Amino acid sequence: MVWKKDPDCKAIAIIPCTAQKSEIGGPAREVWIGGHFQLTLAYVEHFMNKIYIMSYKYGIIPPDFWIEPYDIDMRIEKASERIKWWYMMREHIEKLVEEEKPDLVALFTGSFERSRIIREFVRNGCNNVIVPWAGLGTGERQQAVYDGEPPFDYDKLHAGAYHLPDDYKIVDEGAEKRKAKQEAAAALAESAQPLEWEPEEVE
Repeated sequence: MVWKKDPDCKAIAIIPCTAQKSEIGGPAREVWIGGHFQLTLAYVEHFMNKIYIMSYKYGIIPPDFWIEPYDIDMRIEKASERIKWWYMMREHIEKLVEEEKPDLVALFTGSFERSRIIREFVRNGCNNVIVPWAGLGTGERQQAVYDGEPPFDYDKLHAGAYHLPDDYKIVDEGAEKRKAKQEAAAALAESAQPLEWEPEEVE
C-alpha cells in the first residue's frame, strides 16, 4: 500500500546522532555522515511531517541546524554533565511541544533516558508518543527502512491507540541505564570499522 502523508497531521520524528561525522562543521544532516543516520533521516523524511535530531551536545535540533563536530557520549559522562544535558533536553521538549503542538512524536533514539524523554513529552501535554523500532535489532531496523514499513498507523492514531496516560511512569530506569552502557560499549568496539549501518546513537 502506498503511504500518503497527511499534511494536516503534525507527526514529528526524533532520530539519534551517531559516531561517524565529517571533520568540518555544517548543517547537522551533512555533518553526521554515517549510514545509520543517513538512512534513518531519509526514512523519517518520507513518513513524518517534521524531523528533529537528538544530540548529546546540542539537545533537540532540526536537521539544518549548524553544528561543529564533537566527541561526546552522554551515556558515559559524569553525573553532573548528564544532568546539565537533561535540563537542556527538558527545555527543548517544552519548547517543541509549545511551538509545534505535535499530534504524534515518534522516537527513533536508543534506550538512554528514553522513558524520561517520553514522560517529559507527556508532562507537557503530548500524550501520543511511540517508539517504532523498540526491540528491533540492527538488521531488522534496516529491513524496516528498505521495506518502507510505516512507523505508525493514522487510523490507530485517531482512535487513541497511541495515547499514553497522564501519569506515565519511568520504566525500570536501572535496566535502561545498563542497556545504554552496553550499547555504548558495543558502539565503541565497532567504531574502528566503517559500517554501512551503525548501531544506535553513540553521541
